Amino acid sequence: MKLPFLPFPITFFFFFLFHLFRTSLLVFSATTLPLPLHSLLSVKTALKDPLNTFQDWNLSRTGGGSIQDPVWCSWSGVKCNPTASQITSLDLSHRNLSGVIPDEISYLTSLVLLNLSGNAFDGLLSPVIFELSSLRILDISHNNFNSEFPPGISKLKFLRVFNAYSNSFTGPLPKEFVNLRLLEELNLGGSYFKGEIPRSYGSFLKLKYLHLAGNKLEGPLPPELGFLIQLEHMELGYNELLSGNVPEEFALLTNLQYLDISECNLSGNLPPQLGNLTKLENLLLFMNQITGEIPVSYTNLKALKALDLSDNQLSGTIPEGLSSLKELTRLSLLKNELTGEIPPGIGELPYLDTLALWNNNLTGILPQNLGSNGNLLWVDVSNNSLSGPIPPNICQGNKLYKLILFSNKFFGSLPDSLANCTSLYRFRIQDNQLNGSIPYGFGLLPNLSFVDLSKNNFTGEIPEDLGNSQQLHFLNISVNYFYTALPKNIWSAPNLQIFSASSCKLKSKIPDFIGCISLYKIELQENLLDGSIPRDIGHCERLVSLNLSLNSLTGIIPLEISTLPVIADVDLSRNFLTGSIPSNFANCSTLESFNVSYNLLTGPIPASGTIFPNLHPSSFSGNQGLCGGVLPKQCAEDASGPRDTEVRQRQQPKKTAGAIVWIMAAAFGTGLFLLVAGTRCFHANYSRRYSDDREIGPWKLTAFQRLNFTAYDVLECLSMSDKILGMGSTGTVYKAEMPGGEIIAVKKLWGKHKENIRRRRGVLAEVDVLVMSPCLSLLGLMVTLHQTRQKLVPFEIPGDLLSCIVDWVRSKIKTKEGTIDILDKNAGASIASVREEMMQMLRIALLCTSRIPADRPSMRDAVLMLQAAKPKRKLPGSIVGGGGGDDDIVTADGDIDQKPVVGC
Repeated sequence: MKLPFLPFPITFFFFFLFHLFRTSLLVFSATTLPLPLHSLLSVKTALKDPLNTFQDWNLSRTGGGSIQDPVWCSWSGVKCNPTASQITSLDLSHRNLSGVIPDEISYLTSLVLLNLSGNAFDGLLSPVIFELSSLRILDISHNNFNSEFPPGISKLKFLRVFNAYSNSFTGPLPKEFVNLRLLEELNLGGSYFKGEIPRSYGSFLKLKYLHLAGNKLEGPLPPELGFLIQLEHMELGYNELLSGNVPEEFALLTNLQYLDISECNLSGNLPPQLGNLTKLENLLLFMNQITGEIPVSYTNLKALKALDLSDNQLSGTIPEGLSSLKELTRLSLLKNELTGEIPPGIGELPYLDTLALWNNNLTGILPQNLGSNGNLLWVDVSNNSLSGPIPPNICQGNKLYKLILFSNKFFGSLPDSLANCTSLYRFRIQDNQLNGSIPYGFGLLPNLSFVDLSKNNFTGEIPEDLGNSQQLHFLNISVNYFYTALPKNIWSAPNLQIFSASSCKLKSKIPDFIGCISLYKIELQENLLDGSIPRDIGHCERLVSLNLSLNSLTGIIPLEISTLPVIADVDLSRNFLTGSIPSNFANCSTLESFNVSYNLLTGPIPASGTIFPNLHPSSFSGNQGLCGGVLPKQCAEDASGPRDTEVRQRQQPKKTAGAIVWIMAAAFGTGLFLLVAGTRCFHANYSRRYSDDREIGPWKLTAFQRLNFTAYDVLECLSMSDKILGMGSTGTVYKAEMPGGEIIAVKKLWGKHKENIRRRRGVLAEVDVLVMSPCLSLLGLMVTLHQTRQKLVPFEIPGDLLSCIVDWVRSKIKTKEGTIDILDKNAGASIASVREEMMQMLRIALLCTSRIPADRPSMRDAVLMLQAAKPKRKLPGSIVGGGGGDDDIVTADGDIDQKPVVGC
């Protein structure tokens, strides 16, 4: 049955009524939901939730939702008033959420706490949050909000706590905060706020916590901050554009417990008035340009637990009265110009765990009761002029893990108690005047990783237990007076990577290299060693550097050295070695330096390979019997000098028939090469004469680094015979000058032959050699498709391309312009503070990719350096990085510039 026809106005009227009715239904259905439930479902819909953390925000699983049955109160992150079913707390922290906060959140009119911290929010902070007029606590920290701070925060009249730490806000600090008269905690640290600290920030009536550290703030510290009489915690550090003195008015902050104004370019003298802050527990002013002496009034800071004035220009003596600060746990005055003695009472402080005084001009003795409290963790007094013995009970309590005393004038023997210090991890006492023998027991310490005893007056036996040490990575006993043999098991320590025992009067033979599985570097130069070099050195498969020079070694050079897979530096000079240089060294592609000068060697120097033609003749001087190679003395054609029988069997062919076969093969190959080359030349000329495309397309250039030329620029050189540098089995090498002035070598691979597996592998092998070469940089790979119907051979960039990238980066950072080239402006390199952070990370990366693995920092030191390079505006609260209690001082210890042991 058809409906009767209705005139258009009537039809339109009914359609309008239907649409209005439908809209009314929709509005009615939305408003029938309780507003708290509607708000939460809107939040769930609006935000991106990759971890599916809202999975329990589901009505179908919990039944219906009403004011009488507030099922949303059981959802994760939601807390309600138990009597009124109103949402009072919404905690959405650490869910990896992103997106825009919906306007419907404003329906949560009873919300007292909103926590959005630890997510991925960015862009503009939604001002709708400021409509939640009942908020007492608002936490948006650890996100990436990156606009200027929006207006409207003053609407939150009841706000007590606001935390925006670790975001990317820009522009000036908002002055609107001062209208929040009930505010107790304000954290705007770790962003990019700039400009001066508003003087009005001194007008908060109830503020107890102020954190503005890690921004780009500039100008002097406003004295008005001294009027925050309720303040207990203030962090202003890591604002490198701040300047001027520490205001005397800060002495009015009588409730202050924590003060950190580190790395702020402060100058002038320390205000003595700060000695009135009797509740102060942490005073951190390191990495500034503060001058003058430490005020004696600071000895009145009886509650002080941590005093860090390091890396300034302080002079004078350490006040004697600091010994009366019985609560002191950490005293750090390193990198200043302090003189005089360490107050003896420092050793009697009952809770002291860290004493860092390195790089000063201190004299006298180290307090002899230091460590007797049983709490000592870290002592670093290196690079001073301290003398006397090492305190006998410095490790009492077995908590000491770093003892750094190098470059002083300590004398006497090592305390026996140190050999029982099971907590000890790092032990550096080099460059002193210590004597006696090394106590037995260091090799049994379960955590000992780094030991440097060099440049002292130690004598006697070297304890065998060192060869049993399970964690030892670095051992240096150089420049002592042992006059003894090395223990036979010295190479057996399973993790030992660097062993240095140069100039320490070692006698007898080198022990067999049994168990040297981890060794990267062996230094035994300038000793009294005799006998031959053990041929089982081939077991040291990770060995990079070997120095046996200036000894009395005899016998031949073991062939096995040349077979070590990563050997780079070999120094056997100034011994009594005989025989010839094994020809296998010419095939050692990793070798970078090779010194056998002043021995009794004879025979020819290997002329092939990549290293020997480039060595300086001084590497072979002092050997009357050596000839050929880089030496002006040519070898006789009919004699090569007396040789050891075994070496001759390994290095020289014996049969004349074999030589004849090789000669005939060479002659045949030469003839065949000339024939093929002539044919190719004719074909090339013919093709150039009659081909329109001159074999130039379609070319594809795959760049391995940024290039200033194109494939067509490269092709221009391939037709010039006067630019040919050489020719091999896989192609011709040309010299080419690019339009920008770069001189490059181009290899044109033979492309018309039928591909086979052997040829492909040969080409890729050449690419690998080029990439691994320390002197060459593989710029790119250019291929062409003919008619290379043929299937394209897939090509992958070799893994060892990393070494080429590293060399390229090293060359770039030598100049300011080069540095700009390698930093990505889109990642923030245009911002000075971010650029410096990027450079710090880059320097660590270069350390961790040193060619010699032994020169790379340990994992522990890499972590310390990364902590130091970590953006200080993002550092969580720590004693030296912006409040807290981390045991590892960001400024690190006196030996941080050393580069020991484990690869990164």
